[in-house]
Amino acid sequence: MIREPRAVLAPALLLVCLLTVTSCSQMVEPVVTMTGVDFKGISTEGLSFKLLMDVENPNGFGTDISELRYRVLLDNAEVATGLQEDTVVVPAEGVVEVGIPFVIVWSGIDKGLKKLLDGEEHEWRLKGSVRLSRGAISRVFKFSENGTFDSPKANDIEIDLDF
Repeated sequence: MIREPRAVLAPALLLVCLLTVTSCSQMVEPVVTMTGVDFKGISTEGLSFKLLMDVENPNGFGTDISELRYRVLLDNAEVATGLQEDTVVVPAEGVVEVGIPFVIVWSGIDKGLKKLLDGEEHEWRLKGSVRLSRGAISRVFKFSENGTFDSPKANDIEIDLDF
């Protein structure tokens, strides 16, 4: 008795699909940590920065970051948002730094600076989501990080300009 190739191929293909889905459903949530901010420059638009974040992949397999969205809030007021859509490869059990550009626009900056130079304690919060992809399978994970910082008083800041 000769078996039809389709009769053997269909269960094998189904088994491969099930193994792929179950292995990706076991994808462990990445750890996203804000590591800093790089000042990039001044333009007619405003002040340009790059928000630096480490993304740690705790999984035993490599994955791609296909999208990373974030919001930065200071004292519950949104001060920056960003979106990284360039694919970033994260090795198995590895960490990569992702830099996402953002601009603080000139309009309204005076109110924000006045508040941040009051010598008081302020709360910051980073919220967002990261999409990890492995082949045709992808999962979105949300992240959140927060803390406080003490701001300086405006009259305590000295600026020396040497020409």
